[in-house]
Amino acid sequence: MEQEKPKIELYRTREFTEKLSDTFAFLRENWRMLLKYFTYSMLPASLVLAFFMSHFWTGYMSIILAAEGAVNMDDSHIISFFLNAGMTIIVGVLAYAVLLAVVFALFRLYRVRPNRLCDLSADEFNAEFKFCMKRSLIMLLFMAALAVVIGLVLILVVGVLSIVNFTLGIIALLLFYALIIVVAMPMSLMPPIYFMEDKTGVFAAFKKTLRLGFATWGGIFLVTFIIGLLTGVIQSFTMVPWYILFLIKTIFTVTGDLEGSFVNSIFYTFMEYLSCVLQCLGYMVSAVITLVAVTVQYGHASDKIDGVGVAQNIEHFDEFDNF
Repeated sequence: MEQEKPKIELYRTREFTEKLSDTFAFLRENWRMLLKYFTYSMLPASLVLAFFMSHFWTGYMSIILAAEGAVNMDDSHIISFFLNAGMTIIVGVLAYAVLLAVVFALFRLYRVRPNRLCDLSADEFNAEFKFCMKRSLIMLLFMAALAVVIGLVLILVVGVLSIVNFTLGIIALLLFYALIIVVAMPMSLMPPIYFMEDKTGVFAAFKKTLRLGFATWGGIFLVTFIIGLLTGVIQSFTMVPWYILFLIKTIFTVTGDLEGSFVNSIFYTFMEYLSCVLQCLGYMVSAVITLVAVTVQYGHASDKIDGVGVAQNIEHFDEFDNF
């Protein structure tokens, strides 16, 4: 009889290698449930997203070629380009909101259920998914509002300094970009903080994100860097078919051989669309791996800085066997 592997404890101080091993252990242990609900949610989303994304890139390339005088464009093509760009952003954000809800619903159920994700019913998942979906939308709206505020401040500061001295404006812009890079690392902890802590509101999650994030900035950087290398390989692999088809179509467009060719057929367009669906799924898979990794990092930071794991062990001390 195969011995059951110990449950992965979220709130535990970890070495760097343990963060990676626990990330892949969670993915390996729960890949069936992750794949099931990922397919149910992300395949339809990718089908819709790929439709607008493929049209967006076609329009983008047409604008580039029109600027170089290779093709002609009218106003309808430009309107279509911006419409597809807007729909790509909207559908992409909504798809990511659903993905957040799916991943953290499963993560929350894994922690509280005695048999983890085994024999998970649809009713159990749906109840947790609704809770996470609500939080996902709230968090993304908060992040969008924060981005707007930061953007307005940037425009105001850089604009005023540029009027006073153009060099000062450029320096302020470069310093702002450097600050964004530094702050982006801690902000990756906001999803797990907001989704895993029921009593934490979005503003409290934001403040806690900065506190835990800056305290463990180096660990976040290393984890996201290594995971980024892996997910980069996945994204590159899933992007290659679409890129090849798109490049061939672009070459035929530039040379003027597109009309009447196989590249302009319905079958080729359909293959290009399917390859774009694969590309979207590759992005989503990469996002799942990244979310699991930063959640493990969050558990490490919570225990190391706030002693959450120790506090929970003391709270449930009477549940341990007495020897």
